[in-house]
Amino acid sequence: METGFIRLMMVMLSHSLCLMYEVMSGYLRGFGISLPPALLTMLGVCGVRIAWIQGVFPQSRTFKTIMTAYPISLSTTALLVLIVLLYYHPSWRIESARA
Repeated sequence: METGFIRLMMVMLSHSLCLMYEVMSGYLRGFGISLPPALLTMLGVCGVRIAWIQGVFPQSRTFKTIMTAYPISLSTTALLVLIVLLYYHPSWRIESARA
C-alpha cells in the first residue's frame, strides 16, 4: 500500500505540470511551430528521466527516488516549453502583422 500511495501521489500531483506543457505545446503547434515543442518534450520527459535514473538513482535506490523523476522531468519540460513560448510568442507576431 505504501508503494502504491507513493506512486499515486507523485504521478497525480505532477499531472498538472503535464497539462501545462501540453497546452503550451498545443498553442505553439496551432501557430505552426511544432518542432521545438516536440524536441523539448522528448528532451524534458525522456532525457531528464534517463539522466535521473543514471545520476541520482544509484545514490538512493528507493522507489520514491524513481518516482521523483516524474515531477522533476515534467516541471523541466514545462519550463523549457514556456521559454520557447515566450521566445516565439506567435500571437504577438500575428497582431503586429495586422497593424
